[in-house]
Amino acid sequence: MPTKTDGLRYDIKELMKSGAFNEIVDRCHVELTLARREKKGSVEVIALLGLAEAQTSLGHFGFARDYVGQALERAEDIGSISLTVDALNARARVAREGFFQTAEAQEDYRRAVDLAFEAGDMRRYGGALLGMGEIAANPSDSSKHAWRVIDIAREANDAQLEARAILLLSNAFIRKSEYKKASDGLLVALRKAQSTHDRLLESLIIGQQGLVLAQEGDTFQRGIQQQLTALEVARGMEAVFHEFMRLYTLAMTMLAANDFDDARNYFDQMLALSQDVEHKPYEMYTLGMLGQWHELSGKPDIAIAYFGRAVDAAREVANPAYEARYLYALGSVYQSQWDFDGARRQFALARAIYRSLDDGRNATRVSASILYSYLLAFASRIMKLVGFQPKGD
Repeated sequence: MPTKTDGLRYDIKELMKSGAFNEIVDRCHVELTLARREKKGSVEVIALLGLAEAQTSLGHFGFARDYVGQALERAEDIGSISLTVDALNARARVAREGFFQTAEAQEDYRRAVDLAFEAGDMRRYGGALLGMGEIAANPSDSSKHAWRVIDIAREANDAQLEARAILLLSNAFIRKSEYKKASDGLLVALRKAQSTHDRLLESLIIGQQGLVLAQEGDTFQRGIQQQLTALEVARGMEAVFHEFMRLYTLAMTMLAANDFDDARNYFDQMLALSQDVEHKPYEMYTLGMLGQWHELSGKPDIAIAYFGRAVDAAREVANPAYEARYLYALGSVYQSQWDFDGARRQFALARAIYRSLDDGRNATRVSASILYSYLLAFASRIMKLVGFQPKGD
């Protein structure tokens, strides 16, 4: 590739490490104008991808989706496999970080994996495989992908890719509650990230170290402090997705510690952030979390209201997977109040969506809940006959 193309790609990568997202936007706008004037297709695609990456980090997801769509179309027009893979990976990132569209992201990652492997481009193959591992539902699948990417990164001498893969592996250990292994992995990942001067990646790893430390009483406060440090780095960089998810992690850490007041504070900050950037998918996600908070706080009526708002928001942003998730949550609250008819109505709506998405695993799970609701309804009638009045009646 021409030196200018490689130089622009390198500059964008280095600016991303330091969180200079606005600088990327300014630079790539200029490069995009010049590339189109001079008909340099490769430079045009890289400038569009730089804009997409920076706007994703800044939380301008609508712009990011538009830029990455243009990049993918142009990469395919000029017949560049490498740039097509880059565009697919970038579009997957926008889908999952900006819109919580996991199925769409997985489809792009899978296509990128296939294209890169067929082309023998192992570094790009590893990057796409890493993305698949990050969204894998099963932590064992995440671990499998992580180990493969670690091997690829070491062979390519790519410390940044290796650090991200070790972070993925450590997160899989966290999901399996194997905290000692996670802690060891995070320490290695941090050293690798520091060697590449990737400040944002360093902060992500430090935040996850804080999550591990917060699992033990004697290191809980230190763990919270590390998570707060990671949060401040994200805020300083205006890295909206990372700020949002760090707030979420802090809220869930506090919920696990039965500190409902602090958890609510972080959920409220998530809602404020989503409204500040005027991004409905983030508001949808936060409404769902507030529904869960009220459910755990013993306020089912308010939980129902929040889950209902989350369902409406999911419909508004056309995210059926999350609509089904919140319908199921809504049904579960109704069932906890012995409103079995109301529960089954919500469960049936959720099951229909899962079936339309060809998600057999979740459709089966919801079917089991519907059956269970009939059993509970029968048991409640028996209890009434013997003089016990269930709550909710």
